[in-house]
Amino acid sequence: MTRATPTPRRPRAPASASQQRLDPIGGLAAWPLAPVVALIVVTYAVVATLNRQHEIQIKELAASAVAVLIIAAAVLVWSARPDLAPFTRTRAVVIVALGLVAHLLAAASTWQFNGMIQDDYAPIGLGLLLLALAPFRPWKEILVLGVAAAVTVGITALAQSPFLGIQTPPVLFAIIAMIQVLAPTLAAAAYSRQVVNSIHRWQMDARRAIRARTEASRGLLATEVVDHRLKNLGADVLPFLADVLERETLTAADVKRARSLAFQVRRVLVAEVDHTWLDDLIDRERAVLTTRGLNPLCVIADPERRATGFDSDQRAAVGALIVALCRLTGFDPTSLVVQIDGSGAAPADTDQITQAFGQRGAQPTPATDTTTMAIVTAAQTQAAAQARAQARAQAQVHAATKPRTPTADSPSAAPRDTITIQVGLSLPPFQRRRALRPYLSVLRAVFTRVRVTSRHPLLTLEFDAERFPTKGTR
Repeated sequence: MTRATPTPRRPRAPASASQQRLDPIGGLAAWPLAPVVALIVVTYAVVATLNRQHEIQIKELAASAVAVLIIAAAVLVWSARPDLAPFTRTRAVVIVALGLVAHLLAAASTWQFNGMIQDDYAPIGLGLLLLALAPFRPWKEILVLGVAAAVTVGITALAQSPFLGIQTPPVLFAIIAMIQVLAPTLAAAAYSRQVVNSIHRWQMDARRAIRARTEASRGLLATEVVDHRLKNLGADVLPFLADVLERETLTAADVKRARSLAFQVRRVLVAEVDHTWLDDLIDRERAVLTTRGLNPLCVIADPERRATGFDSDQRAAVGALIVALCRLTGFDPTSLVVQIDGSGAAPADTDQITQAFGQRGAQPTPATDTTTMAIVTAAQTQAAAQARAQARAQAQVHAATKPRTPTADSPSAAPRDTITIQVGLSLPPFQRRRALRPYLSVLRAVFTRVRVTSRHPLLTLEFDAERFPTKGTR
């Protein structure tokens, strides 16, 4: 008898994930759902109130109920705006609370004169408001809010049951009223759960494919790195070594020449060790601007090399924003400044091969010329040590000169990096907001405390990144 191989469980997204968090662009596309639902809720409330004049005993309460429901719909539209992302839990609670207040006011306005539960607009409006939360909040949160609202609506229906025109068990009225809230709630929770799990599985599959491709090309990339090192050495170092080996003598001039070449090699390798993904990005954009006939001056101020601590999502968001800024009409190529500061310890230096190709411990394919490879490795190790020493010195100077904040002094505070991007854009404010709206929506989903300051023509974007103890490729 053979035992069947168990089917591996498919990965599920974290319970706190939402469509807007995992897929900011998709959340941006789902934004029109909010104003559509708000319009339906307000229209239905007004029409239902006008058609139930004979049941309303306190018109002030009825008008207040409609007004509160309108406020709830307005808060929904305001909270779902892409430039105010992400949609927070507080906003969702406020919307549901306003919907419940509107329901209680509507019930009080028709107390003892309400003919049927089925035609009450407040429970249906509350359910539609919960339905609109599907792209923005986690499914468990939607379910909890919906159940709490349904229980409140059911209790209100039980209290009204003795005065209703139809004689039936009170529990039936409560069930009917609760279904009007629970049905949209379950639909919203199911949608949020399915979409979030689908996006999460797709992201996991994409990451696995990237890792597999990186592992497959590790040897080739390592060989290219060695060839690049040999190319740097081939212009001066290798001919000098060949000449010394051929003469089999070492003079004072040779010692002086060797010291000079060693200094040059260290300088080149230190520059490469200090190079981060942000430097590569700026170099590419600088080259593109140069091909367009411009004279770019793009400045990066990252003395502690905090850019190396960004995860893949943060790097993609910052990279897309910088590329978009450089492509905009009216961009001043001499105005781009990217500054990264922060609190807490700077990211720890990692091995250069690890940062380039993946997990620590992976070694490049040995070169056929072991003597040359030894020269390259020794020079690279010395350069890396010198780079770390320079980075520590720069970090100490920077920490001594920058003002201290309470967050930085707190021993329990998590490391936080602050990114500031300044750029000159000769665009009208409306066009500027329209061009940057999708990028800001993504930034607000990936980073925290996104601030935008515009003083024509200077645009300043400042946002924070909480750093977690995970390592990615440099």
